[in-house]
This record gives sequence, structure tokens and C-alpha cells, in this order.
Amino acid sequence: MSITFPRMFAIGGVPVTNIKEGLKSLSRTSDPGSFVGFRSVFPTLIHGSHAFEVASLLGLLDDERSELTPTGRAVAHSRSVVKTELAKARAILDRLLERFEAINADPDRLISINRVYLYGSVMRGDPLVGDIDLEIEASRGPAYANDLQAYLRGCLAFVRQFAPNYVPPVYMAESGKAMDHLIFGPRRAPILKGAMINVRNLSTIPAPCQLIYTIEHRIDLNAPILKTHPDYDPAIETSHEVPHLASFEVPEFGIPEPVDARFIAKFHPTGRIAVHDFASPTSNVLARLLRAHELQSSTLKVHVSGDTLDPAFAKRSGLTDDLSPKGTIVLTAETHRNELRSFMKIERKVAMVDGMLTVDLKVGDLATLQRRRTDEARADCLAVVAATIHMADRFHALALNRAGNNYPIEATVTTASSVPDAIGPLIQEFGSRLGGSLDS
Repeated sequence: MSITFPRMFAIGGVPVTNIKEGLKSLSRTSDPGSFVGFRSVFPTLIHGSHAFEVASLLGLLDDERSELTPTGRAVAHSRSVVKTELAKARAILDRLLERFEAINADPDRLISINRVYLYGSVMRGDPLVGDIDLEIEASRGPAYANDLQAYLRGCLAFVRQFAPNYVPPVYMAESGKAMDHLIFGPRRAPILKGAMINVRNLSTIPAPCQLIYTIEHRIDLNAPILKTHPDYDPAIETSHEVPHLASFEVPEFGIPEPVDARFIAKFHPTGRIAVHDFASPTSNVLARLLRAHELQSSTLKVHVSGDTLDPAFAKRSGLTDDLSPKGTIVLTAETHRNELRSFMKIERKVAMVDGMLTVDLKVGDLATLQRRRTDEARADCLAVVAATIHMADRFHALALNRAGNNYPIEATVTTASSVPDAIGPLIQEFGSRLGGSLDS
């Protein structure tokens, strides 16, 4: 039973197809940077960061956010389908069951349909359904019950009626091909993609189901709904590569948190920011801003703990206090040969203030470590990076807010008394340029 979503379906403003691609990339690499920096899916790291946070809120990532949870694996392999009205799905199911009746009525039949279990959205009676989820138990017909070779010859002869040149690629492949054609006809309806023959998934998952057909008692659409398949045993461990889930519920997101600031460095262990990673060359507004305001090339880093800070920075009183990926962080800029080291400490939070969702950034400290005049070029480049992270917080909060309560929203920048007055307006100016490119 695979999860299905309506086509063009989005969660928190992110198309499910984009979340799926990000999850697949993460599953291959165990690197969150491969998710947020998936250039062909997300136009900027800000878009990737928002999708990554949505995936985390949905419970698709583990605690370290480097591996997928079972639900994450299921969503990564989900399908986007055109949803069908329940009445139409029920009509297709009725015709399929009538086909089973006709198969079993033939005394010389090649196969028998023994039991059919219904589960998933059609069983629940959802108004719109993606697939008809069925577990079909079939076997050789009575004439072939004790003669496997005669059965395989019969299957091959049947298959060659519609595929004259068919040669089984592996042993008994003709049996599967014959069963599929007999059960679903020459062309399986797309809505029946969730119908499986002799797969026995239901015995491995705790999913409600309904025995709607048996060869002895025929069709019974009013059969009781069972809590699990009769053969389900929770003590038996299974190793499904893709977990089978009955449904997927999108939760209420509530008041968002700031994003994980490490997105700007694609989660590189050192926090080093590679500016060219932000977006494609033609739309990399971060690179353009830095080129315009960085007089000397700097190594830019984001720090969410004191572990990655140079010891020279860590000596600064209070600099490493209360650092966290979604809260207070430190940005650093170091010129070639460490001739000049500058840092900016910023505090980030999202909160409801007087009925308004406020995305706030506060510059708590800004300084250079050398005894020389303040280097404005360093302050400018740090302000550009701060503005980028602030815009990521704003973008994430705005998207979740639109998908939820749609409160009025405001992005604010404040500074501590020890920080030059010009820094706040500078970050806001850079933020407006970044925001314009994101909204366009």
C-alpha cells in the first residue's frame, strides 16, 4: 500500500513532488545539504531550507535529520495521482469482483481467485481515493493443482495468445504474466495499481482490512472490517525497504520556529559558506550582493555552537553562550591569512506579538578582533549573510502561515546598544533585495 497524493498537492507551500525528491537525495547521502541544495528542485537554498523544515515537521526525518524515518521512506516513494470519486472507484471494484466470479465459474480455469482483502481509502469510504488497495490471493486452477509443469505450459500458451513471441525471462515468469492478464484484463485501470497478487503485505502491517471475496462465499461488500489481517503477527519483524502506510495526515503546524541556520552552509561541518551554492549563477542574488559589498575576499562561516569557532573568537566574553541552530548564532568573516577577523552574533525568534506573527532578528554583538578601526567591508558582508538567514526565517514563517492561520506577519531587525546604528537598516536593505528575488 503506497501513499498517494493528489497531483499538484502541496504541504506548507511546498509541492509534495519537491519534498519527495529532497527525501530521496537525503536517503542516498545522509547529508542534509544534499536536500536543501538540490539545485534542480529548489531555486535557492532558502527554498530548500523551507522544504527541509516542512519535512522535519511532518516527521519524515530522524532526530539527527540525516536519515529518513519509516514514514519518510514511504513519502519518498509515494505517488501523485488524480484522485477519483468514491462512487466511481466502487463501480470499478464491482466490475473487478464480477470478473473474479466469472474466472472461478470456469471448471477448467487456469487460476482460482481464493480471497480478496480490501484496505485503504476505499475501505474507509474517503470521498476521494487515489488507488483501490487490494490483496488478491490466487492459486492454480483445480485441474492444475498437482501438475506444475502442465500449469506452466497452460500459462505460456495463454500468454502467447496476446504476445506470440513471448519467452519467459526467468523461471515461472509466465505464471505471473498470465495471472495479471486474467485478473486485470489486457490493460489494468490506473486506479488498480494498488491491487497486489499474492504479495501478502497485509500480514506484515497493522492495517485494518475487509475480506470482501472468497471462493466459497463469493462477494461480500458488507463484511466486517478487521483490525488487522488474520495472519498479522506484531512479533514478527519485517524489513520492508518501503513501509506500507494506510494513510498520511498533514498536521497543524502552529507557530513556526526559525529555520536551521546551517542551511546557508549546506550543513557543512565547519559551517563554511560557499556562496556559489546559494542559487544558479543567473539568480544568485547573495553572490551579487557580496561582490558589491566585500572589498576583500573573506572566508564566511556560520556557527551554531562554540565547537566550530576559532579559539580566538571563543575568548570573546559571552560569544558562545546559548548558541543553537534555530536560535542564537555567530557569523564570522576571516580575510586571507587571518589578517582580519570579524564576527556578528545574532539572535533569532518567531513569536506572536499583539496578534501579529513577528519574525525578529537582533544583532547582539559585532566587532573585529584586531586593534584597528572597524572594518566596514567586513560588517557589510556579515550583514548580507545575516539578511539571507533572516529572509529564510521570514520565507518559512510566511509559507506556513499562509497554509495555516494566516496571521498578519512582520519581519523586524533590531540591534543591541553596542552595535552601530547603521547595521539594522543595512540588514533590512539587503533583506528587501533578497526578498524581492524570492517573491518574483
